[in-house]
Amino acid sequence: MPGPAKQLTTRQMKFAQLIVYGVEGNPITKTEAARLAGYSDAPGEGSKLTNPNKYPLVCAFISNLRDEVREKYGVSFEGHLEELGKIRDQGKKDNRNLAAAATTEIARGKVSGYYIDQKIIRHGKIDDLNLDQLYERMKTIKQKNEKVIEAKKLLLSKDKAVEKLPQKHKTNGQDSTS
Repeated sequence: MPGPAKQLTTRQMKFAQLIVYGVEGNPITKTEAARLAGYSDAPGEGSKLTNPNKYPLVCAFISNLRDEVREKYGVSFEGHLEELGKIRDQGKKDNRNLAAAATTEIARGKVSGYYIDQKIIRHGKIDDLNLDQLYERMKTIKQKNEKVIEAKKLLLSKDKAVEKLPQKHKTNGQDSTS
């Protein structure tokens, strides 16, 4: 059985871009992103592609794209919390309705990936786990994140390798054989 993929396919890159940027700036579901990227089993593939155990490179690429968006628009976790705090303080001080400003800041946070809308069906509580089960759960979470971190490092090393390639010299449009 072959090892994990060492590079992203064109469809995987398109899927990741659709997940991060959506269509015309509007967010779309994983299923729709998979369908638009060209996958025939869109519902199944959308979920699989965002599973770091199965596709760590795709997850790392999505993470990198989100990091670029955050950097481009100057959104950081600390700055986001600071802005929300300023809005709260201003609202308390002036007794004005700053709901629009708060909503805008929350939207910035959503675009940056700080808020994830998801529904979780729980089967049991963390309080019901014994110490061994808790350690096993933490080990699983750590392994899941390690794959994404390794994939991000692989993507970064490939980007650096491409930057180091020698540049071809331009020949003023003339063929070297003439």
